[in-house]
Amino acid sequence: MKMISRSMFVRLFLLSGILMAATGTAVSADNTSTSTLGQEPPAGAVVLFDGSGFDAWKPFSWQWINPKDDQQEVQWKMVDGDAMEIAFEIDGKRRKQFLCTKQTFGSYRLHLEFQLPEEGSGNSGIFFGPLYELQILHSANKEHPGLGDCGAIYQIRAPDVNAALGPGEWQTVDLEYQAAEIGKNGFMTENGAARVTVRLNGKLIHDDFKLSLRRNKYAAFPEEPTSPIVLQEHGSKVRFRNIWVVEKTSPPANTK
Repeated sequence: MKMISRSMFVRLFLLSGILMAATGTAVSADNTSTSTLGQEPPAGAVVLFDGSGFDAWKPFSWQWINPKDDQQEVQWKMVDGDAMEIAFEIDGKRRKQFLCTKQTFGSYRLHLEFQLPEEGSGNSGIFFGPLYELQILHSANKEHPGLGDCGAIYQIRAPDVNAALGPGEWQTVDLEYQAAEIGKNGFMTENGAARVTVRLNGKLIHDDFKLSLRRNKYAAFPEEPTSPIVLQEHGSKVRFRNIWVVEKTSPPANTK
């Protein structure tokens, strides 16, 4: 076996150090993200929740969720002075309740912050457009998140990367939704499907994704030009805060 000279060994050692440093820098750059935690709503934003009350919200009603539309009170709780927490009962009686915005929106940019509880799955969701669901779940340790993990567009598309954090940490969702073009027949046009871009904790997880499929259990919700934003109750005391929307002007329909 041919021996490596001392000078050759030194050169190899130095070269390996340079490569390791370069690799480390690259990994660090890939992992950096711009945090929007605590970001204040810009001028012109519609503030949906700032800790002062539920004025912008009402109980959601559709099919098996509050089907009679007879829930008058918001049963979710105000906590810590600036957050809301999912609650499962009112006046000692168990009752399922989703919340939705009183106002409906077309195309918009949504900012929202959420926190998973220390116990349980942390299961919840944010519905945008005609009930596409951005999944909330405790799945921070998954190497390859799937269609039902945190950040997934539920049953439609898994996130590109797992950007989820664990229970007890406040997390951010920054979502840009482009509403579908609705034809005279009440359905979206062939070339006018809705699109969405999502950043979870500052990391891009869906990049201008075309929402041409609706295959979750809410797929029959009416396809309309505007729709509410809905927060889901799914058995976990998830908290939300700092929710606001910037409405966007939709581009003119393609007349070609």
